[in-house]
Amino acid sequence: MAARVKHAALALALLMSAFAGACGSSTPPPETAADKNDFDGESSPDEGKATADAEGAKPAKPEKAAEAHEEEAHETPAKSTPLQATKFEADLKKIGINLKKIPALEKLPAAQKKKVMPLLQKALGYDTCEGCHAEGDFKKETRDMKVAREMWRNFVVPLRSESGGTLFCDSCHAGNEHVLNRKDKKALQAFMEEEYQNKVARANKEDMECGTCHGDAMETKIIEKLWNIPK
Repeated sequence: MAARVKHAALALALLMSAFAGACGSSTPPPETAADKNDFDGESSPDEGKATADAEGAKPAKPEKAAEAHEEEAHETPAKSTPLQATKFEADLKKIGINLKKIPALEKLPAAQKKKVMPLLQKALGYDTCEGCHAEGDFKKETRDMKVAREMWRNFVVPLRSESGGTLFCDSCHAGNEHVLNRKDKKALQAFMEEEYQNKVARANKEDMECGTCHGDAMETKIIEKLWNIPK
């Protein structure tokens, strides 16, 4: 009987030894520094690295601010451009446009419109037609085309110089795309009253006032808010 118990105990010991060899030691290996860095018990081992990479990929805020400042500086002239008599009145007459009753730009006959385009280019100081048009596709609608069309409709058509003469794109732009220095709001207001309110008349002989261009609510973002042309 004692021999049988001894043999059974020996067999059990051999069985447990084999099981331990297959599954590994019941005592966990000591934690290394690498283990501590790889897993924090809450996130996956790669999550920390992914977060760090994502944070590193984010553009620095100072760089964004610098870019915005550079763009604003590019669009802001040193000083606002005073109103001037157009240099293209004779050209417009030669094209056949009735300067006493100027039609909307899109209503001009194709032949006239084609001859007007170079005048717009010169008035705005563009080197090429791509100042307004998409390269290689002049029929494709662009934001600049919409703006030019509305400026013609709201300024060239209904407004005149204080003496009743033609008011054309170069009367305000004088060969430059951007004509207003907006940094000093009070100086800008004084400039616009002097140049645009006092020196501009309406073709229908009604009084010229700020609301003529800005609307009754005095909207400063004319292009985006009154003309509904998004940036």
